[in-house]
Parts: sequence; C-alpha cells; structure tokens
Amino acid sequence: MSFRLTLPWRWLCALLLSLLSLSVFAGTTSAFTFKAKSYSGSRDRQYKVYVPSGLSGPAPMVMALHGCQQTNDDVLNDWGLKAAADQYRFILVAPFITSYTGLRNTNCWGFWFSAEIREGAGEVEDLRSLAIEVEGRYAIDPNRRYITGLSSGGAMVVAALVAHNEYWSAGASVEGLPYAEGAAAVNFAGCGNGFPTYHSVSQIVSDVNAAKNNPYRVPLMVVQNNNDCTVLRQNAINLRDAHLKAFGPAGYDTPATARARSSGCSPVNGNAYGCEQVYYTVDASAASRSVVETVFYSGPTATANTADTDHAHYWIGGVNGNEGKWAVKTGPSLPDITWNFFSRHPRGDNPPPPTGAPVITLNGANPMTLTVGQVFTDPGATATDPEDGNVAVTASCSVNTAQAGTYGCTYRATDRAGNTTTATRTVVVNPTTPPPTTCPTSTASPVAHVNAGRATRGGVSLLRAITTGDKVDIGGTFDTWTQVKLYQASGGWYKNRPAGCTN
Repeated sequence: MSFRLTLPWRWLCALLLSLLSLSVFAGTTSAFTFKAKSYSGSRDRQYKVYVPSGLSGPAPMVMALHGCQQTNDDVLNDWGLKAAADQYRFILVAPFITSYTGLRNTNCWGFWFSAEIREGAGEVEDLRSLAIEVEGRYAIDPNRRYITGLSSGGAMVVAALVAHNEYWSAGASVEGLPYAEGAAAVNFAGCGNGFPTYHSVSQIVSDVNAAKNNPYRVPLMVVQNNNDCTVLRQNAINLRDAHLKAFGPAGYDTPATARARSSGCSPVNGNAYGCEQVYYTVDASAASRSVVETVFYSGPTATANTADTDHAHYWIGGVNGNEGKWAVKTGPSLPDITWNFFSRHPRGDNPPPPTGAPVITLNGANPMTLTVGQVFTDPGATATDPEDGNVAVTASCSVNTAQAGTYGCTYRATDRAGNTTTATRTVVVNPTTPPPTTCPTSTASPVAHVNAGRATRGGVSLLRAITTGDKVDIGGTFDTWTQVKLYQASGGWYKNRPAGCTN
C-alpha cells in the first residue's frame, strides 16, 4: 500500500523538478521590422529574435533562414533551435523574407537571382544589414556570427558566406545549393521524375572567386539527405567541391587532399539513418580547422505533416523539434550538430598573439552598447608579456555618440623586443527609443483591408493581400471570411505589432 502511495508522489516531484529546470532557461522572443535601405533591392523585412533567459555579456548570434513555403515562425516553432539557444547560450535571429519580386514559389529566398546574392544589393545585403541591426540591439560577439538555413534558405546561407565572408564566421547549409546555382538545379517534378541540370564545379568556383571580397576561409557545413528528391545529392557534392576549391589552401583544396577524418553523427534522436560526418581541414589534419564538413544521411521520404511534399526534404529538429512543415524530429539532431560545428569555428578577429608577444585583455564589454547622447568612456585594456610582465597599452578610439552607428577602439602593446599585439573593441551607438504608444488597430478580412487601403494586391496574379507597412501576406484577395488584426504605425499598416506599440 505504501508503495502505491509514494510512487506517484516521486513521479510528481520529478515532474516538478524538470519543469523548474526548464523554466530557468525560458527566454523571450521579440518581433522587429527591418526598414529598407537605400541600396538596390532592399526591402522592409520582419524578423524575430530569441534571447535565452539570463544571458549576459557578448553572445554568439545564429541566424536561421526558412525555406520556401515557410515563415520564420516555422523556424522558431519546429526546428528545435530555441532549446539549443537555451542550452548553448546563443542569440537566435529568424528573418522572414516578407516580400519579394520575380517568379518564385511562395516565400523562397532568391538564390538564383544575381541581384539578390551580390554584395551591396538585394537579399544577401539585407541579411547582413539586419544582422548589424541586431548587433545594435543586443551584445553580440563579433567573432561568433553564424548563419544556417533550409532549402532556399540553405542556398542563401551559401550566398551570404560568399558575398560577406568578411562578416560571417561560419555557416551551415541544409538541403541547399551552390553559389549562383540556377533554379533548374531544383527538381520540381517529384521523386523518380524530372531531370535537374547543374552548373559545373569550375563555373561555381569562378562565380565564388568573382564575388568574395576577403581572404578569410569561411567554414561551411553541408547537410544533405541522400534521398532528397527536391534538392538532389549532386547539389551537395558540387557545393562541397566548389567551396573547398574556392576557400581551401593550395594542396588541400579537393576532397581527396583535404579529408582529415570521418565519424558517425551525434547526437541522434532515434534513427541515425546511416549518417556520416566528414571533416575536410586546412591541412588534412584532424586537429585543424575545417574548410568544409559534410553531414550525409539517408532519411525517409514521407513525413508526418500533411502540408509537406514527402520528398525527403526537411530540417531535423531532434528531441526539441516538431513535426512541422518540412520539419521532423527523428534523425541526426541538426540544432546540436550545427552548433557543435559553429562552436569550433569562431572567426578570430583578435587571434592569439605569436609566442613571446604581449597578450592584451580588454576591460568591460566587447562589443560595448550605448544610446545616442550617452557619454562614452573607454574601459581600457591591460597587457602582459612573458618576459617583460605588464606592458603599456595605447588606445585609439573613434566614437561619435551624437549619431547612431557602429564605431570602434584599437589597442596596441609592444614589448622591449619589438613584438607588437593589437586588439579591437566594437562600440555600437543605438538611436534613442521613442516612448511607447497605443497604436490604432483594425480587424477585418483580407478583402476589407485591401478595399480600405490597409493592404495592397500582390503575389502571383495579384491574388494575395499584402500589408502596406511590413509587406506581410495576410491572405487571398478573395478571402471575405478570415479576420486579420492589423496595427497602424509610421509607414502604414502592420501584421506584426510594431516596436513601441503597447496594445
């Protein structure tokens, strides 16, 4: 009798303890609007930021890009990345493409449009600018800026790494495509049908070399389901080979010469599906930094979600994921596998000094965040040398707190032998936050919003209602029954509540 009374109580205690442990890491999700910039192809875009509870100091940033027919909410809800952010202590950024031009499937990133993947314009520039905007809101470690994505989002990851390898630390492309690859490389005909065509590796390498602007060997993880019949395995092979050739050092720029080791994939939720992870490093040594790592597995074609296409084309969220649109739980856990890759590949803008040189330690935060009008005081830095002990540090700061922007300080220390070390601090000056206000709202059907001027006709054949403010698709222009709430703020009407609106 006593056993029957105490066992449920023990279960209850265990449940309460597990819930308490989860609540410790419950973070916050905030929605923002990125406003279009003056360069060509820039557009207003919605994005959300998830920050783990209790996060302090400069943190890594992971940007995650949705695929076609998905939104950033699918990323946040189904991919298991929020739990990964809690566990590994990074800030998660989930942009929504929001609006676009050109013939494409719903919500696809335009990886095959030249205007969207070149430095200084289009989607790839907006993603970098959006990331910089996030750095203005939160303390981000500039050496740990990472980006990942699925399908068209995975292809845009590759474009981001190529166009701005001076900014991103590393990236992971899941079921993605090589840089500047054409739409014909995607199989639209379904499993067992279709004849996709591919750019040659030499053409891809030529396109990459023409676009990259920095010698940094940006590391790339390539994740591919061997059974994917939307983005076939050949895309991953070409992506691996081209990235090695474009970013690998001479003598270690092919799969044969750069391969260091292989292993099973870990962790796995349930079935590993024969997953193999292969490491291609700068000198074919297992202890060295990777240029490319591949994760290939043979997952099932069908998925649980009825909105999916059952083409073996999805993100695996692991134990904390969901059976969402183009998302599953079972298999190699991508939140953990990609983070492990990221954590081993910081950018290293302040690399370790050479042996015998002074070591500089920055005082205070890096990056340092201020608001317009706030007084800037350099926290300074200290330096120690193996032979000389404490060494003097000179600082040069250029910070204008009268104007929002990103500024910096450079620190230099030289020992008696002439060895010099430098380090940098980023200083972000944010605009002052306007006082919160109550924004006008309107709840009506998509048709009514169009008729009232709160939305415009857009999309294919102008059959979609697009809000005038944040350019979000709120339904069909024939929809008279769905009720959608919009907020009015500067710039028009918004589906997502604008920052500063209290209602």
